[in-house]
Amino acid sequence: MKFVTLSVFFTLFLSVTAYSQTTGSISGTVVDEKNQPLVGAIVRVVEKTGLGAETDANGDFIILNVDVGTYTVKISYTGYADKVVSDVKVSVDLKNKMGVIQMSQTEFTTEVIGINAERQGIPVEQSGKLITTEQIENSGIRGITNLVSKTAGVVQDERGGQINIRGGRTSENLIIVDGVATTNPVDGSSTASVPNSLLQEISVLTGGFGAEYGNALSGVINVTTKSGSDIYTGSLEAQTDALAGKWLKTTSQGYNLYNISFGGPLIPSKGLSKIINFYSSVERQYLQVANPSWIADQLFPGGIIPNFSKKLWSYSGRLSINLTDLKKSVPINFRFGASVTNTQQQRVAMSYWKENSERNPLEKIDDQQFYGRITHNVSNKFFYELQANYYSTVDVLSDAIFQDDWFKYGDTNYVPGLGGTGPGQGQVLQPDPLTENVFRRPNTVYNNYDKKEISYIGAKLDATYALQTKKSGDHEFKFGGEYRYHTLRKVNFGPVATAFNPIDTSTGLPTFSPQNLWFGRDVLLNSYGYDIRDQYGNQIVSAEDIEAKHPIVAAAYLRDKIDFGDFTVNAGVRMDYLDVATDVLKNPKDLLGADGELLTADDYKKSEADITFSPRLGFSFPVTNNTIFTAQYGKFIQIPPLDYLYINKLAFKYFFTNSVQNVAENSSLKPEKLTSYEVGIKQQIGDYVNLSVSAYYKETVDQIGAARISGSSTVPSGYALYFNSDFSTSRGLDFYLSMRRTNRLAVDISYTLLYASGIGSDPNSKFSLATNPSGELPNVVFPLDYDQRHTGSINLDYRFGGESDVPKGFAGKILQNLGMNVLLSFNSGRPYTIRQLPATAFADDGLATSTKNGIYRGWNLKLDARLDKTVPIWKTNWNFYVYCTNLLNTEIVNNVFGATGLPDDNGWLNTPTGNGTNENYKANWYDRIRNISNWGAPRQVQFGVKVNF
Repeated sequence: MKFVTLSVFFTLFLSVTAYSQTTGSISGTVVDEKNQPLVGAIVRVVEKTGLGAETDANGDFIILNVDVGTYTVKISYTGYADKVVSDVKVSVDLKNKMGVIQMSQTEFTTEVIGINAERQGIPVEQSGKLITTEQIENSGIRGITNLVSKTAGVVQDERGGQINIRGGRTSENLIIVDGVATTNPVDGSSTASVPNSLLQEISVLTGGFGAEYGNALSGVINVTTKSGSDIYTGSLEAQTDALAGKWLKTTSQGYNLYNISFGGPLIPSKGLSKIINFYSSVERQYLQVANPSWIADQLFPGGIIPNFSKKLWSYSGRLSINLTDLKKSVPINFRFGASVTNTQQQRVAMSYWKENSERNPLEKIDDQQFYGRITHNVSNKFFYELQANYYSTVDVLSDAIFQDDWFKYGDTNYVPGLGGTGPGQGQVLQPDPLTENVFRRPNTVYNNYDKKEISYIGAKLDATYALQTKKSGDHEFKFGGEYRYHTLRKVNFGPVATAFNPIDTSTGLPTFSPQNLWFGRDVLLNSYGYDIRDQYGNQIVSAEDIEAKHPIVAAAYLRDKIDFGDFTVNAGVRMDYLDVATDVLKNPKDLLGADGELLTADDYKKSEADITFSPRLGFSFPVTNNTIFTAQYGKFIQIPPLDYLYINKLAFKYFFTNSVQNVAENSSLKPEKLTSYEVGIKQQIGDYVNLSVSAYYKETVDQIGAARISGSSTVPSGYALYFNSDFSTSRGLDFYLSMRRTNRLAVDISYTLLYASGIGSDPNSKFSLATNPSGELPNVVFPLDYDQRHTGSINLDYRFGGESDVPKGFAGKILQNLGMNVLLSFNSGRPYTIRQLPATAFADDGLATSTKNGIYRGWNLKLDARLDKTVPIWKTNWNFYVYCTNLLNTEIVNNVFGATGLPDDNGWLNTPTGNGTNENYKANWYDRIRNISNWGAPRQVQFGVKVNF
């Protein structure tokens, strides 16, 4: 039945993958001097030879499939003067309405007008923000999530990590780059690493996104990168903080960035320059300190966190073949893209930094994404795109020195002083009298090896058809689908104890049973997709778990955007399909089954596909000439992060025979589901200011959470398993005001009021309760960890123009092309739980004396500034800049201890045990308890130069 369902699905939807288009459209109405429609007027996009349309009986026209950018549009009609309209700006998924264009009968052959149209942002029936190239360059902020974090509705922690949108989990966002999803399907994190020099625009959708967008509950971030043209352009950039020092009251953190971007015609000839072009970028980052902390100068020599570096290489490029520009009768274009990122970063283990920092865990991530796309413009009102793409991520976390050499981790030949002679005894060295065993001894091995290898292949179809009618409005139909075939491989275990298995001379076999050792508590191997063998060549993993996992994700959608002039409706429906393609438990409460044996083949069955339908509706209409009312309703689903779906069968079995206190993955997990309601007002104030206010309410059910299976006759103590057991609600108000540049000043202000509550902030929120045999799991609703009540930012950008915009003389030379960007960010802090004094030295494990997350940290305020000046030199423009983050060097708190409400003291020294320790112990304790992750970054000053040509 499953095969038949899948076959019918792909027959109907051509085995395709769809997320969104990377283009917009241009529409308008052409009339004569008496405002009568002109039928058959020719409308052309000057820069795109093959793009154009003819007006219909109502004088209306629409041009679909226009790449993001700024264009000139030419309108021609026999007997009338040509009209050329400049500054027509197109954004992704946005219809640029040129309005009514009046032609005149005159002796002049051409009339040129500049509409200087400001981008409309995002579609009025959706919520969010459009971030332009100018804003990206002027702000100095780097990275997609960091840029998006200044959008109303978006919350980011003080360490610059992943983002939460409108009270959702970090895994609930979808980031699309040039029509390709870049979200890691295993854990929902973003793998997008697009250099700023490559960014054309970022469309942030925080609500009301249409049926073409799937696998996202909270937000969609649609990134468009730059494309080549018929002339060569590019840039060179270098940015560093090497000049920072006492004279700036800051410390160099070893920040270095270099970028080269270049594009143009692949073949520089008159006939082919517009036909085949490219744009590419290479970026190198070396950060001696990957993520600086405000407390670092009190802990580390010179304020530098040791062995916390990050090295990154990023390669990106696009190649376009525009056959339409070669011959109008061949309306077909091709586009190819590639992105490769290699990242190597050491993490900080606070117990390692004083004597063992060289063994800080090392993470290596290799990301690869490739796509090819064909676009066929069947007519000016209908086009479709077919795309194939490949995604791959390999993520390895290990000891920084031994890395993949598993059997060195516990070998005393490589780890001098390693204690113990058997499993469970070799993971620590002897205590260090110098640090009272507060810090790990030199050569202590990081005893964890975690490797995830994820890839998928997919195909894509997006089709758009425009139908313009007088009575039933203008329709823009979109339909498409999704298909992805994944390959997942994983290995996770603690390698130290694997070396403690010598050969028994009496038997000639290893002393310990390989499977009992590798799947015991000291190693706890969980792997699939790899043939794992011990140092003697014995196969550890059973044959069925040597095979990789191959989940299938598919979808189809239909959407109609109806424009009645003043009234706009966006209606659609989406179907999502998930097949985990593996065995699942027949009954999680009965692990013996009919044969009376624990977890045999009889206890499993083949998985069944899950199919979900999601309707969505949005509409908008004007209340006054300058005010638009919007409303949205929608159902959204997201497949579970794939890492929670699969577990090695032997590892699952040993959970019970070894009484492992862990949470098992669950192949029976269903998609998470969200229902969203929203209303809003968009107000134009004068000619330059736009105001948007949105109120929303969201209910999310079937979220992934740790739950406990109650004890039964087969498993008396019960066990912990991931289930669709969590739920949450969020409600809030988003406020956004923008003033486009006037009198040299541009302003962006965002503010978010958020209430987010639920029974789990992430899948492991109830980990300790779920793994405790005597624990209970009451569904108590509490403020979520990211329930930051007030969040906002104020961005001011003031800059002088060219020679005509400045005074004459020396002062004018200085001010010419000089600009300053100031960003003030503020928030009211996240919640925490008040606790009694801790029972152990470095924990925050005292008994709770308040409701969970019942109190909030104090306010945080951060001021950033960027000063730059552009100087023309020969045929290039040199932009010199200085960028300062946390200009006031404010102490920005990211986390506090429940017993004290402070980031640097958990209160343990106030306990009888802590107070009774010696002064040497107390000093070392204080050095360790001040975890760098409890603070944001200090003041940082970076200098840079960018050469544009």
